[in-house]
Amino acid sequence: MIRRRPVTRILVFTVIALALIWTLVPLAWILLSSFKFEADQFSIPPKWFPERLTLQNYAKFFGNSEFVRSLINSVLITFLSTVIALFLGVPAAYALARFNWKHANTIAFVVLIARMTPPIVMVLPFFMIARYLGISNTYLPIVLALSFFSVPFAIWMMRGFFQEIPVSLEEAAMIDGCTRFQSLRRVVLPLVMPGLSATSILCALIAWNEFLFALVLTGQDTRPLPVLVNMFVSERNIEWGVMSAAAIITVLPMIVFGLLVQNDLVRGLTMGSSK
Repeated sequence: MIRRRPVTRILVFTVIALALIWTLVPLAWILLSSFKFEADQFSIPPKWFPERLTLQNYAKFFGNSEFVRSLINSVLITFLSTVIALFLGVPAAYALARFNWKHANTIAFVVLIARMTPPIVMVLPFFMIARYLGISNTYLPIVLALSFFSVPFAIWMMRGFFQEIPVSLEEAAMIDGCTRFQSLRRVVLPLVMPGLSATSILCALIAWNEFLFALVLTGQDTRPLPVLVNMFVSERNIEWGVMSAAAIITVLPMIVFGLLVQNDLVRGLTMGSSK
C-alpha cells in the first residue's frame, strides 16, 4: 500500500491537471482573442500573444445600446427564477424528506424526469403558450421555463440535506410549542443553510448561463446577455473579437460570484458527507 500511494497521487494530480487544462485553455483563448484586432483573429499559425493589443472590442460591446438593458435583464431573470425555485423546491423537498408517504420515492422520480427532459423538447410548448397568452415580450415565459428545470433540481438537492437532519430536533421543538412550519423555519433551515446556499448558487448559475430558452422566449426588451452575444453573428460576418469580449463580460460576474461564495458552495456540497 505504501508503494502504491505515490503512483495514485501522481495519477490523481495528472487527471486534475488535464481537467484544468481542458477547462481553462478555451477560456484563456477567448480572453486573449478579446484583445486582438480583427486581422489577428485568423493569423496562421495562430498566435496566443499578438504583437498588438486593443480595447476596441470591449469599447464596441460596451457602446452597444442594449448592453445595460441586457445586463439588468440577466440579473432579474436569474434572481426571479432562483427565488421561485427555492420558494417551491424547499417545501416540496421537506415534505418528501419528512412525511412517510407511500409513493414518496415515485413522486421524487417523476420530479427528476422533468429535470432530465431535454430543453429542446420543452422550448416549443413554452413558446406557443407565451404567444397564446400574449406575454412573449415579458419576463414571465423565460422565468417560468427556467423555474421548470430549477425546481426539480432544488427539490433533489434540498431533500438530501433535510434527510441529514435528525427528526428528533423538530420533535423537541414541537413539544416546546412550535408548529411544523415554525420548526422548519427556526430549527431546520438554519441547520441546512450551507445546503440552501449551494442550491441557490447552482440554480443561479443555471439561469445565468441559459441560452436556448432565452433566445426563443425573450424579445428585444427582455433579452439577457447570452442572447446579446449572439447578436454579433450576422449573415455576412462574425465579429469574433467583439463576441470574445462579450463572452468575457458575460462570464465575469459569475466568476466573481463563484469566488465570493466558494466557501458556502463547498460547505453545502460536502454537507452530510461525513458522519
